[in-house]
Amino acid sequence: MGIKTEDNLKRSKSNFGKHVKILLFVVLMGVFFRNLGISVVNIGLPSFIIDLSGTLTAYGIVIGIFAVTQALFQFPFADASDKYGRRLVVFIGLIIYIIGTFLCFIAQDIVQLIIFRAIQGAGAYTSILQAIIGDIYEKEEHGKGMGLYALSMSLGTFGGIVIGGYISSYFGFRNIFSISGILTIISGVVMIIFLKEKGNKKVKTDLESPKNENKMSLNLANVKILLQERHFIINIFLNSVRWFIFGGIMAYLIWVLQVQFILDEIQTSYVLILIVAAYITFVVISGRLTDRHSPRKMMLVGRIIVIIFSLSFLTSIVFNLIVFLIITTLVGIGLALYEPAGNTLLLNIIEKIDPDLKGTGIGFNNAIGFLCSAIGPIIISFLGEIDTFLPFHLINGLLVITFFITLKLVKK
Repeated sequence: MGIKTEDNLKRSKSNFGKHVKILLFVVLMGVFFRNLGISVVNIGLPSFIIDLSGTLTAYGIVIGIFAVTQALFQFPFADASDKYGRRLVVFIGLIIYIIGTFLCFIAQDIVQLIIFRAIQGAGAYTSILQAIIGDIYEKEEHGKGMGLYALSMSLGTFGGIVIGGYISSYFGFRNIFSISGILTIISGVVMIIFLKEKGNKKVKTDLESPKNENKMSLNLANVKILLQERHFIINIFLNSVRWFIFGGIMAYLIWVLQVQFILDEIQTSYVLILIVAAYITFVVISGRLTDRHSPRKMMLVGRIIVIIFSLSFLTSIVFNLIVFLIITTLVGIGLALYEPAGNTLLLNIIEKIDPDLKGTGIGFNNAIGFLCSAIGPIIISFLGEIDTFLPFHLINGLLVITFFITLKLVKK
């Protein structure tokens, strides 16, 4: 596998220049720091919301509005990156995100915090970084590329969990936003320096050629081309359900640990470290297995694991903290196995339709996904105010539906 990866990266030099490994490292670091900043914020957010006299539903809205604006701007950013080049659009997204982050630091009430979180989410450059990774890796190693992407996201989340509790406890919950902004500035400076490499210019040059000019200038036409493939639509739906579940349950889990089980921010960090560590481990495993086996089969395995263990939320045993954490960890493992497989399948489908539409296709997927991850915290938090474990019942029902859809794909 190592030799094969080296060969594929060597072939990528013809498109990205001799510094392809540096470009890959910088992109992955950008993904890491963005998720690090987001995770730092999430750990201290419940205390911030309560201090502003907010409720669980308000907490869900503050989490969700960030993803709503990410969804709204994800596709325009991705499409613009296909037309004008990755570096310029990444820079614009970084500036918007940083401004929104520091505005959140000075928010005085829930309404202001919601508005500033909306601005923060509008810096939607993640799909561009994902598209660059898709550009770097050959089709047969998209699984490894998406595995590295998911790993960088997970490591960033892990790092934010480690330091987020300490920042909130010792420096005050407002400083979760100032630290997040500083981390984003660091990643932004590095990316802007290195994304001017030949590889990034090549992407822009190729897409500005007469062959692609008309195709890239018609956004709706690009979407229609992608939506003509039935498997693209199905994969978008499956990924959207995953976004809904993951976005909703991660936000809700932090609230449940701090409010239902009465853990402080540092204790919450320790607990989440164990869960995310297991998640990261199986993201790596899934990325490697996806290249050897069908992405659809890996998606199916992940669904089966989640469904089996999420049934435990229908019983009273989950009121025990230890049992709750064990079950939650096992459910996270199932979601981890699914993530790289779903992204790999999406890239493979787009490659078959038109390789030049990777940015558009990934941006469309992420736009729908971010919208679902925005709705997730809002709906799940609302249900959580009715009954603590009602959200888990909803999740289990959604997983059963997607299981049969995935099973049908595997049989075909």
